[in-house]
Amino acid sequence: MKQKAFILILCVFFSSLVFSKDITIGMTHPTPDQIENISVLYQSDLINLKKIKLICIYNENELTNYKKSYEYVKSRNLTWVEFFKIKGIEKPENLFKRNIWTEQFKNLFNKLDGIIFTGGMDIPPIIYKNKNNLLTYATTPVRILYEVSFLYHLIGGYQKSDLKPFLNKRENFVILGICLGHQMMNVAAGGSMYQDIPTEIYNVKFIEDLIKLPEDMIHSSSYYKLLYPLKARKISPHFHKIRLLKNRFFNKELKFKTKYNPYILSSHHQAVKKTGKNLIVTALSMDNKIIEGVQHKIFKNVIGIQFHPEYRNLYKKGIYFLKDTSMKLINLKENLINTKSMKFHKKIWKWFSNALKYN
Repeated sequence: MKQKAFILILCVFFSSLVFSKDITIGMTHPTPDQIENISVLYQSDLINLKKIKLICIYNENELTNYKKSYEYVKSRNLTWVEFFKIKGIEKPENLFKRNIWTEQFKNLFNKLDGIIFTGGMDIPPIIYKNKNNLLTYATTPVRILYEVSFLYHLIGGYQKSDLKPFLNKRENFVILGICLGHQMMNVAAGGSMYQDIPTEIYNVKFIEDLIKLPEDMIHSSSYYKLLYPLKARKISPHFHKIRLLKNRFFNKELKFKTKYNPYILSSHHQAVKKTGKNLIVTALSMDNKIIEGVQHKIFKNVIGIQFHPEYRNLYKKGIYFLKDTSMKLINLKENLINTKSMKFHKKIWKWFSNALKYN
């Protein structure tokens, strides 16, 4: 009896350690907007962790000026946020092997419980050995180069290298790739990309023709903004439904039925084509033409999503946008609630929080 009581006390003690320990999350491309997204998720308990440290990761040679990010953190007294600067530049041919970043990546990996690779612009096609489409805008090349290399160091890929994935030693490490992050995960693992959805998949060349398609075939609101530039800052992000696949992440881990089709915020013109090593598809567009999510076969907490559940205005009241080019107003939070999609978004962050607690 005394032995059972002692074991119970030990279990309670170690359980308290798990729930009270600081959780350290990395995040790439830490603009003020991205930091605010995480801050809102954390302060509203969507990232349901008692105490976190956010390490904002960037390369010293990026075109983005992160001075405003430092100022944002200081002005709001975000004492739980700090920065980590990756040094040096590598050529595309050196991304998938030991390089000048390897030790920096290893040092960073040892500090983290998980990492979010955030959204952004296009991937330079040279990385996945394609020619550059006229509609591809790789405006942040250094950022993409180091992040793709970091992801390769973390999970490996089809590329031949004697470099062993870091996650071989920490299989439960958490990686969430969002939009561009999802795409970079695929390219790092040896996959390829559609460089432009409208022209390559739907054979549409003009914006006027594209916006006449059903909403589930449109993947960005930028087309409306290009046609109506004066309203560009007010037009709502685009939403469409997705299809969840059986016995994959959203169905098996998050327990959503395959007949459930949540609305998601979509903002991209490129998409995963051939999937990389050990990546399996978890969700598709309603017409089955666009890969909306992937998961890693070996590392269970490595997840890529083509949509944006991190956007802070999805969870705020009283903020309205113009819906497409009409004068009708839309509140993003109300839209998710009315389409029964809010639970989908919240459950992603619940999974993320729990995965970080127990990895």
